[in-house]
Amino acid sequence: MRVLILHADDGKIQKSVVALQGALEQGGVKVDLVSPEVAAGSPVSAAPYGLVCVVTGYTGWWKPQLPVEMDSLLKKVMRLEGKKGGAFVRPGILGSAKALRVLMGHMERQGVIVEDFGTIGGEQEAVSIAKRLQRLV
Repeated sequence: MRVLILHADDGKIQKSVVALQGALEQGGVKVDLVSPEVAAGSPVSAAPYGLVCVVTGYTGWWKPQLPVEMDSLLKKVMRLEGKKGGAFVRPGILGSAKALRVLMGHMERQGVIVEDFGTIGGEQEAVSIAKRLQRLV
């Protein structure tokens, strides 16, 4: 099975994504990473993937917003209708739950069925998330 992980270009997020990728690949899952920088001008097809995950940060705690580059990346991805998905944000002092709802709303407007969500911080959280995601794949 193949997993597509869309992630922000932030250094902390990239460390979490690499840890998540390593944990999934140890379980025998093929993982492809796409960031806004990688998918600069071309659309991305989600057709060959069984699971699509989005890992991003957010700004604001009262009314959290996704970074503009992640919003445009989500809009560039084609064939998301009916795909299983996972939504993950970096933990913050306030607003993580609201940011997750905003991210899930963006994903569901594209047709993704979000089945797993949460905050992702360090390697241990990435390993536990990978175990949950392997059950979905």
